[in-house]
Amino acid sequence: MRTRANSRASRPRLSSLPAVTTAVLAAGLSLACALGFRGATEVDAEYSLDEIDAVRINLPDTPMSVLGDPVGVSLEVEGVWYSVGGSSRAAADHSATPSLFFAREGRFGELSAVIPTASRDLVDLELGELRVPSDRDLELRTGLGDIDISQVEGNISVDVEAGRVTIFGGADGIAVRTGVGDIEIETTGNTTASTGRGDVVVSQLGAGGNDLLISTSYGSIDAVLRSDSNLDLNLLASGDIRVQTRTISTVTTGSFVRQVGNGSVTVELRARGDINVRLDESL
Repeated sequence: MRTRANSRASRPRLSSLPAVTTAVLAAGLSLACALGFRGATEVDAEYSLDEIDAVRINLPDTPMSVLGDPVGVSLEVEGVWYSVGGSSRAAADHSATPSLFFAREGRFGELSAVIPTASRDLVDLELGELRVPSDRDLELRTGLGDIDISQVEGNISVDVEAGRVTIFGGADGIAVRTGVGDIEIETTGNTTASTGRGDVVVSQLGAGGNDLLISTSYGSIDAVLRSDSNLDLNLLASGDIRVQTRTISTVTTGSFVRQVGNGSVTVELRARGDINVRLDESL
């Protein structure tokens, strides 16, 4: 085990909490009103990613914002465990009991949380910005929380039950699943993304375009293409379908299929809503 954790990783304190924006923490504050006391323990940790190619961050309900660092060599984590309790001592104890755990297996590393059963319903994790080397593969998993990833150019995978997902990067490919939440992606990589309920905005950044396999069960899709020279276009929608590029111009409903050039770039979109496909206006 070559993980190194900063000595500041566990500092219990009581606090008057600032205004928060996450649904998870809002629920925790409602519980705090009933129990009367709140506690907080800061998390400040760093884990070496030497000889690690892929990192999974698998945490309980929390928003996550990840920034890729082109000269970074470690996973840097900052945040706070918030808690509630029937007394100031109990609240402080609950916030101090959870911990983060980083495990290695070969060239793979995983960050997870260890929360005692007695404290599981009394603590919430709120993360600050996480930093990872920009060339690592990254996988994020959580139940409830918005996901924001930028400047990570390895393969990116996101699995969240409810939350908005925003990704700028992922040159080696992107895979996203959210049960409920909008998705916004700008990438040079091939992309597969789905949401059960939400809108999707996706933009190709690759010079010749990149494959897009996008679906939403309840929502619309807006796709911005980098090129329309070699398209294999397959669209299915319950609402309107609008395509406006140099080679294709159509407004229809139901489905639309068209191949341009050698069809080497697949754009397959499925929506129970509208689909809008257009060429990048800056080209």
